[in-house]
Amino acid sequence: MKATELRDRLQSALGDAYRIEQELGGGGMSRVFLAEEVRLSRQVVVKVLPPELAAGVSADRFEREIQLAAKLQHPHIVPLLTAAARGDLLYYVMPHIAGESLRARIAHERALPIGETVRILRDVCDALAYAHGHGVVHRDVKPDNVLLSGKHALVTDFGVAKAVSSSSGAGTLTSLGMALGTPAYMAPEQAAGDPTVDHRADLYAVGALGYELLAGRTPFGGLSPQGMLAAQVTATPDPVTQHRDSVPPALAALIMRCLAKHPADRPQSAEELLGQLEAMATPTGGTLPEQTTVSSGTAAALRRSHPVRVAALFGLAAVGVLALARLLVRLLGLPDWAFAGAVGLAAAGLPVVLWTGVIERRRALARTTGRSAAGAGVHRWFTWRRALVSGATAFGLLGLGTAVYMAMRLLGIGPVGTLVASGVLAQRDRLVLADFENRTPDSTLGPSLTEALRVDLAQSRVVRLLDAAAVGQALGRMGKRPGMALDVALARELAEREGAKAVVHGQIAAVGRGYVLSAELVSAPDGATLVALREDAKDDGAIIAAVDRLSARLRERIGESLRAIRASEPLEQVTTGSLEALRKYSQALKANDAGQFARAVSLLEEAISLDTTFAMAYRKLAVVLTNTDAAPSRIAEAAAKAFRHRDRLTPLERYLAEGFYYYRAEFDLSKVESAYRSALELDPENYVALNNLALALSTTRRFAEAESLTLRGIAVVPNATLYVNATQAQIAQGKLAEAARTVESFAGKAPQNPLAFYLRAGLAGARRDFDSAEA
Repeated sequence: MKATELRDRLQSALGDAYRIEQELGGGGMSRVFLAEEVRLSRQVVVKVLPPELAAGVSADRFEREIQLAAKLQHPHIVPLLTAAARGDLLYYVMPHIAGESLRARIAHERALPIGETVRILRDVCDALAYAHGHGVVHRDVKPDNVLLSGKHALVTDFGVAKAVSSSSGAGTLTSLGMALGTPAYMAPEQAAGDPTVDHRADLYAVGALGYELLAGRTPFGGLSPQGMLAAQVTATPDPVTQHRDSVPPALAALIMRCLAKHPADRPQSAEELLGQLEAMATPTGGTLPEQTTVSSGTAAALRRSHPVRVAALFGLAAVGVLALARLLVRLLGLPDWAFAGAVGLAAAGLPVVLWTGVIERRRALARTTGRSAAGAGVHRWFTWRRALVSGATAFGLLGLGTAVYMAMRLLGIGPVGTLVASGVLAQRDRLVLADFENRTPDSTLGPSLTEALRVDLAQSRVVRLLDAAAVGQALGRMGKRPGMALDVALARELAEREGAKAVVHGQIAAVGRGYVLSAELVSAPDGATLVALREDAKDDGAIIAAVDRLSARLRERIGESLRAIRASEPLEQVTTGSLEALRKYSQALKANDAGQFARAVSLLEEAISLDTTFAMAYRKLAVVLTNTDAAPSRIAEAAAKAFRHRDRLTPLERYLAEGFYYYRAEFDLSKVESAYRSALELDPENYVALNNLALALSTTRRFAEAESLTLRGIAVVPNATLYVNATQAQIAQGKLAEAARTVESFAGKAPQNPLAFYLRAGLAGARRDFDSAEA
């Protein structure tokens, strides 16, 4: 509606009693006109509700609410003279107060002096205390509704908001997009539309008013009306002293108490608030001892943010998270860096959480005392919500990174993809272990580390090395000396002949007092490097551990699960912690392969003297003594020592040691059979287990199974002993034709081996061809 039209209609409604002089403006729910009361010749203010608002308002109820507010007669309340409804015009009349509104004062001064602020707030609270005592809640306390006349402040528009709300309805007001109150000064319960709003909403508005008078800005300035309403409900304003540090602590504390989110945490009456303001307005008011009332919400916040409590809760949470991370690393075979990352995040999170607790504690105290404890800047980022979200995000990113890593590893993608997953190798593809390349002054170090790496790789379910016997026989077929050094070139040639896919090649070099160990996996056909790794050892005592780490990383890159690798025994546990004992052991193996059995026995005994728990050395000693027809008591003693220390063997070696013990020291065929069958479950192609189990079965006349086992062994390692036992099992079953083929196969592979003549003689005897057997 046009201004002139509204003015004319209002003048018509007022009749001759009032003469409208001019429109002063308006805001919120009314238009404001200056008029003269003709009979008394005094100026009055007429406020009229716009017709679009008045249309949804019950005129009778509006007049009743206005009449209730009109009964308020107080020095700091602008009285209501009359109110009426004429058609769709609802208006009320008040005296005209000479002076200016508090809004106008703020507009040109921004912040007011502290003493004047206290005086204005005192007058406002005096008015509110009187009104609340008469059951009237203002609901729209703001600078526009506070008028300044001389040294006094008067509150206007009492009951108008209640009159509009009671005489209309939430639906009407909502549909018009209007709010009963002003967002910048609206209490949280008012902003949330709580129908049970009471007098404590006015006390919140007083706090917002006082905040603006002191700080020159509202508690949530700079936001849109919708954003301001949301902030009233959810956000905590900065301490008023953050914007004006000269505010006395008692006054700042009172302002911040008024701005408490929960009505129960505010002063409970305008009378209580008035008393505190009057005390501050006295000459000594600013110097009185500060008596701060800590609200229940603030007390709870202080308890939550106590450093000891924060540290204890964080510690419990960290232990739980790290225990879960450790469990997942072990159960799912996740990389070690996933747990290390979790530890790092927990370590980084501790100071963040502790500092957040300090900042939150200061905020809680600031809400009570008004002191500026946590400035703007970076401190505003330290909240419990941000700390929890940041922590969850960090651990989520760690989990995501780990999941991506594992997916790439299992799918053979990128540099972390395993050789098995990428199709370069297949599980249980055969590999050849070349001799360690030794670039140190100690000539015995290379063979020792070769054997150590062989033992560690033998624990793998994915890696399958050609054993020493198979390598020796392959060298023989190549016209080479079985015990000769196996460099990379020779190892590649051997691998191609034997159908092995790749060669494992190690190297050790001295660097100062320490060593650098490296390992490569080289493709047998083209010599391409498939994997290259390195580890450092600070001195001699750290070499075995470095080989262990090198082997674990190699197994991981080939494609073995981290869970399986971690389940393997440490190399020092399944060999020896003494590098010198390992040297003697590797030298003994070389001597045995070269047929120097006495030297092999001597070296093994020296290794045992250096480490009396060296189970591998005991087991090898028992085997060498058996092969040289030593005294049974010596064999039994060595087998018993290996059995006693079998916890220091790899699972496969452990079963082999048990089988040997129950065959040579404490004879028990059922345990012999059980041990070797367990060994074959771990390595179905282990020729020692195949051969010895066949012998045990032959002892109990189970020749058919014995034959099957020996033929399996021959297919893997065409060992002379396996041929002998296979032939004997076949002859025992009367399978002479099969036995003849086995004998001829062996003779074709080793025509000069005396065992070929022995086998032919045995076969002739079985045919009762004694002349041929004698020949």
